[in-house]
Amino acid sequence: MSKRLELWGALGTAIYLIAIGLTVLVKFQEFKELELNELGDFLAGAFGPIAFLWLVLGFLQQGRDLKLSTDALRLQAEELKNSVEQQTRMADAAVRQIDAARQALELQMLDAERAVIADFDARTSLKSGGHKGVLNKIKITNNRNVAYKVTSEFSGDLPFNDQGNHGSIKAGGEVELELHFAAVTEPQDGAFHIMYEDVNGVPRIDVFRVTVTEENWVKLDKVRNKSSRLIKA
Repeated sequence: MSKRLELWGALGTAIYLIAIGLTVLVKFQEFKELELNELGDFLAGAFGPIAFLWLVLGFLQQGRDLKLSTDALRLQAEELKNSVEQQTRMADAAVRQIDAARQALELQMLDAERAVIADFDARTSLKSGGHKGVLNKIKITNNRNVAYKVTSEFSGDLPFNDQGNHGSIKAGGEVELELHFAAVTEPQDGAFHIMYEDVNGVPRIDVFRVTVTEENWVKLDKVRNKSSRLIKA
């Protein structure tokens, strides 16, 4: 487009100059007799249209150049937007991969931990006695992996605070506690802890919530679904 404008400008200028030259040749005698001020007026009038023509062509060229620059900037903006969107998608994919790797690692760690920890269950197997004294037998069962140096203790607002030292308990092994206490007339709450060392010698603890009902039944509900590390002070 720029070369076309230059071509049309040069062509128009050439035709116009030829026309001016022919006019001067036809009236050459009158041209020679012109005074200096008249000659200046003639030249200004003769070349004024050419200057105006190139001025218009220059404005047109600037407008076209500005449009091209605007289009180029728009393309750059679209490319930048596409690049940002692509980088965002890549970042999202990287985050998903990291999350997947983290979850896989957590599952591996959980499986590794399950391979060494015990899993204790405690429940009342028998209740006997009356208002003067009550007996509850608590059966402790190890459902998974051997546990070493097993101890147990009750704490809280309970009518008993028995402790036990049970040594090692194999997977599937059981021990029994006998709780003798005075009958209660209102529910009592507390906690029951089973402490032990796992296969790797790491201290662990299973925690149970304990409730002594008005009927003097000792109910135990496990608080944690897996054995937790016992942090010693």
